[in-house]
Amino acid sequence: MENLNMDEFERAGNAIISPGFARDPYPFYAALRRNDPVHWSDKWNCWILTRYDDVRECLSDFKNFSNRGRITGLFDTYFSAEELTQLTPLIAHYSGGLINVDPPDHTRMRKILHSVFRPSTIKKLEDRIVSYVSELLDEKQAGDCLRVVEELAFPLPVKVIAEVFGVPPEDTGLFTKWSTGIVEFMQQAQPSLGVCLRSQTKLLEMREYIKVAVADRRVNPKDDVLTLMVEAEEDGNRLTEEEILSTSVTILIGGHETTTRLMATTILELERHPEQRAQLVENPDGMMVAVEEFLRFCGPFHRDQRVCKEDVVLRGKRIKKGQTVLLMLAAANRDPEAFEDAENFELSRKLNKHLAFGYGAHICLGSHLARLEMAIVIRTLLERAPQYRLAEKDVEWDYGFLRGPKEVVITFDP
Repeated sequence: MENLNMDEFERAGNAIISPGFARDPYPFYAALRRNDPVHWSDKWNCWILTRYDDVRECLSDFKNFSNRGRITGLFDTYFSAEELTQLTPLIAHYSGGLINVDPPDHTRMRKILHSVFRPSTIKKLEDRIVSYVSELLDEKQAGDCLRVVEELAFPLPVKVIAEVFGVPPEDTGLFTKWSTGIVEFMQQAQPSLGVCLRSQTKLLEMREYIKVAVADRRVNPKDDVLTLMVEAEEDGNRLTEEEILSTSVTILIGGHETTTRLMATTILELERHPEQRAQLVENPDGMMVAVEEFLRFCGPFHRDQRVCKEDVVLRGKRIKKGQTVLLMLAAANRDPEAFEDAENFELSRKLNKHLAFGYGAHICLGSHLARLEMAIVIRTLLERAPQYRLAEKDVEWDYGFLRGPKEVVITFDP
C-alpha cells in the first residue's frame, strides 16, 4: 500500500467498515501519512489527518479547531430538517457537556471536576480493583479457557465505574446495555436515522436514571463521584444539572467502553509478541512504562474530530470554515517522525508522548483510572498465566471511533 493513488485511497475509504479494514487499519494509515497526510474523503465528507504533529496541533488549537458541533454538525449533512427534529434530544445532549464545548466553558467545568479524578483520588481504588480482578480470575485453572472480553475486560471496568458512581450492583447491566446502544451511531461513518433513533432512546433512558440519582444525592449525599459532581465547586462555580447529566454519560461510557477494548487488544498483542511478554513477566516493575506502550501501539480510541472555525491552510491544503477534521490518533501514534521504530511493540519505550488520551485541554479525564486498571489486569494475568496462548486464532474486530476485538479466547497456561 506504499504508493496508493487517490482512487485507491477512496476505495479503501469505502471499505473502512469492512472486516478486513477493522482487522488491520494500520497499512492504510501508513499510506496516508506518506502520500496524503491531509486527505479529503468524499466517503466521510471530512478531512483525515494522520501525521503526529498535525493531529497534536489540532487537538491543542481550540481557537481554530472546535469541539462544538463536532458530532452534531454531521447530522446536518446526513438528515433532512424533518429528520433532525426527530433527533432533537440527541442533538441537544451532544451540544453541551465537558467534551462538546471549548474554553472558557470547558475550562470552568474541567477545574470543577479536577478534584474528582486527580491521581490521588483514583489511587484509593487500587485495592478494590485488585480484588475485582482476583474474583474474575480465581476460578480459572491450568488448561481452562478464558473468554477475555466476556469474563474479564468487559465486567471489570463496568464494576469499577459503577462503584465510582455509586450505581447499585443490580443496575450495572442497565449501564452496559445503555452505553452499547448510545455509541452505536458513532461507530458508523454515516449512521442511518434508525441507528441514531436507537442511540437516542438509550441515551434518554440513561439520562433519566442519572437525573433521579442526582436528585437523590442532593438530599442524601454518598461517597461517590456523582455526589462529588453535585457538590464540587471552584471559584464559586458549580456544575449545572445539564452539565452533570452530559458529563456523567460521557464518563460512564468512556469509563468502560474504551478500557474494555484496550484490555482485550493488549492481551492479544502480548500473545503475538512473546518476547515482549517474557520481558514483562521477568520485570513486572516495568508495568507502568509498558502501559504507555499498550496505549500507543494498540490504543482503542482511533479517531477524534473537530470542526474548523476559520479557513486554515495545513500542508498546502485549505480546510474551510465549518468542515469536519478527523484526527486519526492511532495513525499519529505510529508516525515514524514522532516515534523511533514506530511499528514495533516495545514495552520498554521511553519518552512515550502518545496521543491515546488526546492532547491539550480535552485530554481524557479518566486517563489515570484507565492506566491503573490496565496495570493491575495485565500484572495479575501474567502472574497467574504467564504462558497463556490463543485458543481461537480467528479474531473478529469492531471498528469505529473505537476499535477492539469482539472476543479473545486464551488458554490459561501457567
